[in-house]
Amino acid sequence: MRFLHVADVHLDTSFAGRSAEVRARLREASREAFRNAVDVAIREDVHALLVAGDLFDGERLSFQTERFLLEQAERLGDHRITVVYATGNHDPASSETGPRRIPWPGSVRVAADAVPRRFLIHDHGGEPVGYVTSIGHETAAVADDLSRLLPMPSGDLPEVALLHTQVHSSAGADQHHAYAPSDLGWLRRAGYDYWALGHVHARQQLSEDPPIWYAGSPQGTSHADQGERGALLVDLSDRNHPAVAFRPLAPVRWETLDVGRLDGVSTLDELERHIDGAWRARREEDPGTPGVEWMVRVVLSGPCPLWAELRRKEDLEMLGTELTRILGALDVVVLVEAVYPVLPVEEHRQRTDVLGEALRLAEEIRGGTRTLGHVPGSLAGVGSDDPAVVGAYVRRLLSDIDGEIAARLLDGAGS
Repeated sequence: MRFLHVADVHLDTSFAGRSAEVRARLREASREAFRNAVDVAIREDVHALLVAGDLFDGERLSFQTERFLLEQAERLGDHRITVVYATGNHDPASSETGPRRIPWPGSVRVAADAVPRRFLIHDHGGEPVGYVTSIGHETAAVADDLSRLLPMPSGDLPEVALLHTQVHSSAGADQHHAYAPSDLGWLRRAGYDYWALGHVHARQQLSEDPPIWYAGSPQGTSHADQGERGALLVDLSDRNHPAVAFRPLAPVRWETLDVGRLDGVSTLDELERHIDGAWRARREEDPGTPGVEWMVRVVLSGPCPLWAELRRKEDLEMLGTELTRILGALDVVVLVEAVYPVLPVEEHRQRTDVLGEALRLAEEIRGGTRTLGHVPGSLAGVGSDDPAVVGAYVRRLLSDIDGEIAARLLDGAGS
């Protein structure tokens, strides 16, 4: 059995806070990503397309998206590709709107509540090739472990489980509500050849034997969804050697660009060239797929002669507008909370007040002549109580902190 695993499409996300033009493009990008998934399914001649929840973002669909979904379902049906769709917390089936309202064609199978459903999947000649057992969210806040309701499979054909869940140990799980929480150990023992999961937007493999995967979102919806986005092409023709391959789908990518070393930047043109250089370097490392568009967040930090201008709303908005053109991006926002004035740090280090003491302490810690006492496990970002590890971590944090210490204690006045 060959299938394409997608999840968390979030059609009709509102993208509040963006301009009308950007909102429209991002909503179309979500549809385009799903259309790309259908193209891949047809091109790869799969037997099924599995949707692991959150196909759309809320209870109500726009007419445009409803029509779009039916058109894509019909395309798949014309190629004898079965769609199995398990609802999630964003698209639960309890409402009179959403998946219950859509007149799905016969090629679409929907698991919309806590009753497990087992669907036989056929090849294009009508021969059985495997089973997909799925279970859905009937409400927007399912607290039960739905995975425990799936029956233990048996038989000679591949068995796939389809579920929208938060696996406790998955990376990024803390960024999502713990809906339908499940235990990785239980999933491994449940007897399925593959678990097709949704809810956590970061693509990740939780287990190799059996394969347990989050496909991640096919199109990011915020700066939390960075990196390439797409779907997983899965081949279980040989149950002893399953094959899983990533297929990129997203027409728009989200990127955060951290830019420092601003102490020599004193004009708008110099600042824009500096940011453009950092952007070009990033794109040399990761150019993205051909034709991809970018939603960019530029995070400026450190001492900068332009710090006062960057605090003015109209100047910051102008910088974002010009960077959108310069970087060739769909949209650019600039964050400047960590920018501070250029200060005579060495002069301030000689002071006999709290500022001087703080600067001397930071210098001594960096140089290794002073250590900070700490309560084990109290430092965010360090997972060891080894003094050497903790010391290295603290020194790294303090590597470029003098100017910020001075700016904060001087309240940005530079006096």
